[in-house]
Amino acid sequence: MNLTGAKVRVKNITRADVSLLVKWKNDPEIGDLVRGGSINTTFEIESRRFERGLSESDIIRLMIETLAGKPIGFISLVEIDKDNKKAEIGMLIGEKDYWDNGYGTDALVTLLRHLFFEMDFNRIGLEVFEYNQRAKKAYGKIGFIIEGMQRQGLCRNNKYHDIYLMGITKEDFVKIHGVPHPKVSDYFNIK
Repeated sequence: MNLTGAKVRVKNITRADVSLLVKWKNDPEIGDLVRGGSINTTFEIESRRFERGLSESDIIRLMIETLAGKPIGFISLVEIDKDNKKAEIGMLIGEKDYWDNGYGTDALVTLLRHLFFEMDFNRIGLEVFEYNQRAKKAYGKIGFIIEGMQRQGLCRNNKYHDIYLMGITKEDFVKIHGVPHPKVSDYFNIK
C-alpha cells in the first residue's frame, strides 16, 4: 500500500522502520497517550511483530511519512472483519515536532478514503482515552462519533479513566469529505 495525501504518504512498514517504532513506543509521553503508560518494547519484539505481520491477514501496519519522505508515525488496522466490512484502527505521530499540524489528520483521512472507496469497508472504529484531548478533537474533526464508553476502563497512575469508543461509517465520511473524484482512466475503462 502506498497512499498520498495532502501532507503525508501512508505506506507499508519495512524492516528499516522497526527501530523508529521502538523509539516512538518507548517514549513515555507517547506511551501514556496510546496505552495509558509505558510500552517498553525492544527491537527484537518489534522485529518479531513485523515478521508476524507479513503473514497475518487481519492486521495491517502502515508507516506515515511526510511528502519529503521523513517517517513521523504509524497506523495499525486491526480486527479486520471482511465479512462485515469493518476494522479497528490505532495511530500515533511519534515525531513530536509534527504534532498539532494536521499530519495525523491527513494520514487518517487518506487511509479512510482508501478503505471506504477502494477496499469497500463500511465502518472503522477506535478507542481513545478521556484525557487525550488532542486525539478526541482530531478524530471528531475527521467525522468519528463517540458511540460508547468503557467506564473506568483504564488504570493510569492509580486513577481510573474512561475509554471512549468512537467510530466512523462510510456514510459519515462522505457527509464531511465527499466522494473522491474519479480518474480520467475510470471514464474510459483504461487500465
